[in-house]
Amino acid sequence: MNYISTRGGTESLPLAELLTRGTANNGGLFVPQQWPDAPADLLDGEYAEIATRVLLYFGGDTLPAGLIETAINTAMQKFTAPVGPPVNPLDNNLWTLELMHGPTLAFKDFALAPLAEIIDSKLKHDNKRATVLCATSGDTGAATVSAFANRERVNAVVLFPDGGVSDFQRRQMTTTGAGNILPLCVDGDFDDCQRTVKTLYLTQAAEKYGYTAVNSINIVRILLQTAYYLKTSGFIHRTTGEASNYFVPTGNFGNVYAAYIAKQLGAPINTLVVTSNDNDVLPRFFETSRMHGTQTVKTISPSMDIQVSSNFERLLWHIKQGDTTAVDHAQQALETSGGYEISAEEMDRIAEDFTAWRCAEPEAISAIQSVWQKHQKIICPHTATAYHAADKLANTLSGQNVIVETAHPAKFSNAIELAIGEVPTIPAHVKDQFQQQEQYQQVSVDGVQQAIDDRFG
Repeated sequence: MNYISTRGGTESLPLAELLTRGTANNGGLFVPQQWPDAPADLLDGEYAEIATRVLLYFGGDTLPAGLIETAINTAMQKFTAPVGPPVNPLDNNLWTLELMHGPTLAFKDFALAPLAEIIDSKLKHDNKRATVLCATSGDTGAATVSAFANRERVNAVVLFPDGGVSDFQRRQMTTTGAGNILPLCVDGDFDDCQRTVKTLYLTQAAEKYGYTAVNSINIVRILLQTAYYLKTSGFIHRTTGEASNYFVPTGNFGNVYAAYIAKQLGAPINTLVVTSNDNDVLPRFFETSRMHGTQTVKTISPSMDIQVSSNFERLLWHIKQGDTTAVDHAQQALETSGGYEISAEEMDRIAEDFTAWRCAEPEAISAIQSVWQKHQKIICPHTATAYHAADKLANTLSGQNVIVETAHPAKFSNAIELAIGEVPTIPAHVKDQFQQQEQYQQVSVDGVQQAIDDRFG
């Protein structure tokens, strides 16, 4: 199986070459030329087993034998719930999928911890080096730093927006003291960070430093996340006899796109509900058929403070039925004139799998309060958008409803204290970061490459 760009061109690469690739040469994202036939055992087993099978089915046999399985199992040893992720009943036909039991307490660990092990193993096999570039609105950066700190063959550069992450998230990125980690606080918002990273992939420096992506634009990361949707939907179907609807807090569209892949592979999934905060670019798209950003506002759920959902380009490729020219025109319009519009027929295709719901900040606070009062459970402000959507939509959907818990509430203690008057307990294995000195650089968007040259050049 080879992978091609959503925007066309001549590139056609095996999965092994995408470990250290971000965008395609023409700026598009890599997608498989064809979907593999999905065997039934994709729904059986624990996360590590299913994730290994997924990568092998999607072309992982181009990597050295045994590398994928060993790397994923090694990564999962760092999780507090290594055989998970846990999926627990909450109320009637409502479940929670707990994705916050990794090293940095967020769902990103399920992708980045194994991806780092795979990349490191492949670099050792090939006797090469690489530099990871990561734009983050919080959790991806923390998971990247945790996964790559102190590795000999990989440097990691993490761009986060000034004032656009929680104190907890920032400390996770800035307190390791690892010499191969360069945290950069960028004067701008997340979209500025992401545009900068995409631009750097296409510069001459990309070859010199071996730039690679670990944002969800990296297709290997998306495939790793697909595994927990396969596992949990299979479990719920065996338990209840029904398919699942997933309520997914969504910023860059990677997590919910992973669920979409799981559905395409035959997982018993009905509807994928994209949930958003006040930065409601995706709900507005579902209402108007027009993709366009507005001014980003800072909220209590900073990982969704985004106006450009990069992975939506992959879904656009699907709904335009592989018409790469049409995708390229749409993305160019988004970048140059601020937006694009899709047809009613294309909107109908999206509606077969997706719907969306916005959750304003007061509604998110109310959702946190409600879950605490009803279930004595504390959820993070991102998860609160999913709970709010489930409260509004669950009775309109057939099947079991699953709230995707994307992060531990301790990462957003100010929002939790505002909602319920209590500060969530910080897990023991991350407490020491509050005693460590922070180390990071403040840079402009134009100063990122110079900062990299100064540290690693």
